[in-house]
Amino acid sequence: MELKEELIGRARELRPMIAASAAATEKNRGPLDENIAALRDAEIFSILSPKRYGGHELHVDSMVGVVREIAAACPSTGWVTAFYIGHNWFHSVFPQASQDEVFADQPYTLMSGQIAPTMTAERVTGGYELSGQQSWSSGISHAEWVLFNGLVSDAQEPPRLFLVPRHQVEVIDTWYIAGMCGTGSRDVAVDKVFVPEHHTLPFLSFMDGSHEGASVHKGPLYALPGPAVLYFEVMPVMAGILRGAAESFVDMTQARITSYTGSGAATQPSAQMRAGRALATTEAVDDMINAAAARVVARDGTQQMTVNERAAVRMRASLVTKTARDTVNDIALGAGGKSFLNDSPIQRYFRDINVLSTHAAFEYEPTTELYGRLALGMDPGSPVV
Repeated sequence: MELKEELIGRARELRPMIAASAAATEKNRGPLDENIAALRDAEIFSILSPKRYGGHELHVDSMVGVVREIAAACPSTGWVTAFYIGHNWFHSVFPQASQDEVFADQPYTLMSGQIAPTMTAERVTGGYELSGQQSWSSGISHAEWVLFNGLVSDAQEPPRLFLVPRHQVEVIDTWYIAGMCGTGSRDVAVDKVFVPEHHTLPFLSFMDGSHEGASVHKGPLYALPGPAVLYFEVMPVMAGILRGAAESFVDMTQARITSYTGSGAATQPSAQMRAGRALATTEAVDDMINAAAARVVARDGTQQMTVNERAAVRMRASLVTKTARDTVNDIALGAGGKSFLNDSPIQRYFRDINVLSTHAAFEYEPTTELYGRLALGMDPGSPVV
């Protein structure tokens, strides 16, 4: 069995345990220790880590297959798993001195963070002093490093990414939200923390693929631009939520008896059509993601992805998000009042995907505008492609 399929199989085996603890994860407002430990033991987090540091060095299609299984069981755990897998790729495009330090003790690390340039930094001897507060730091509860993005205040520099050890970061408990409650996406803050030069990276080089990954590692995976990995973190979460909701609807419908007629809900044409739509759309969404991943995997790393190619990946992520959200909403509309009781997984899928789909990077209208502008021969109108 290929390693990719073996790892997906391990994720599938963990799915019942993670699903059974989804409510507890939500109540905990962060991933459970035992679930993170199980994912560690299954060697899930090393999927995109370089072989030179003992990682699997697979590709985004392997991450997609694993994350889809975990997210179908628990969207919050799936989201954090995607971050922990994908962010090892982030580390792998920083300068080699940074990688040598990060991967010194194990072939992966757990990192939270996000890439909006909300921080400020001042250049000092040997590096930068970083200050500010950043929201949405998913997975901070088990993180070993935190990724920040900020502007350099005393120089004409573009935004820069900064890696900071978790013990130097203040965690502010702000995570009270209607959905994705179990991601533990609290605020993080630092005040004049020194970040050595080798733990920084120009944000634009991360975005366009001109970073140091390709010069440190031979594999084409590390010649990719950031968006070509980032969007494959989120797409399988959306697909997993949709699959989890569709399968839950089928199970609930088979067991449900209507109050007024006493007949089984499964005998109603409306329920049959809704189940058919949900399952067919689930398969179509999987196909959309798999096809997009296959195109990225097929790249040989000799040429950077163009703006149009990067925009196509972003467009696919937005389309997957909208399609999955709309279908989950259709499922919830026809699942009956009991589907909104706290012990029903459907209400969690419904809340989680509606919260997650508000993420600025996956908003449908701005992305279609960007994609349309490029198709019409115009500039994209956005610095984030």
